[in-house]
Amino acid sequence: MDARVSGCVGRGILLGLFLVLVGVAAFWWAQSSGLIRAPSHRAMVSLEPPSEVLAMVAEEKLEVMRNGGGGDVVLSGPEIESLLLYRFEDRWPRGVSSPSVHMRDGELYLGLQISRDLLPTLPDMDALTMFLPDTVPVQLQGRVLALAGGGAALMVQRIDASAIPIPRRLFALLLAQVQGQPAPGVPPEALVLPLPQAVRSLRIEGSNLIITPVS
Repeated sequence: MDARVSGCVGRGILLGLFLVLVGVAAFWWAQSSGLIRAPSHRAMVSLEPPSEVLAMVAEEKLEVMRNGGGGDVVLSGPEIESLLLYRFEDRWPRGVSSPSVHMRDGELYLGLQISRDLLPTLPDMDALTMFLPDTVPVQLQGRVLALAGGGAALMVQRIDASAIPIPRRLFALLLAQVQGQPAPGVPPEALVLPLPQAVRSLRIEGSNLIITPVS
């Protein structure tokens, strides 16, 4: 190899090593001075799973709202799910179980395990139900709204059974199986939420449900 070429290669390697060392030193200085921070433990830990304790926490928040105290009430998805699992387990008819709650992009996702026998028995569903298991995972997706009487409901915009979309014209039939006939003034495509009759408005921010009570 020509001596000049060899010298250029050697100088290039040395320059590369020098730049790497400079980068490492700069990163170490920025981290030690607080300009770069490692992710906090809280940020890396997922939300606490549903539990009896979370049900008690959520229940206390709603009790304060029911009694007219405090401002907005903030409920996380696990807190709402804990209420459904440990305080309102008897709200579901036979064949409906295992509620799960997630919130994102301004919408609430309610998962349920539903007996195949409770799915609407219409010709539209025959081709679907014959391939489904005895217990079907169903997901309701929609937006929360305050009802005229002070309650709250999930206005369902999409229903999937085993990840298969259910036709919109069948929503009311399926929801009637899940909750019975809705109360007067409640849209047939809405699922009433178990919240106190003291709700003025609701909104979803991130993974939390924000409830503004009646003043």
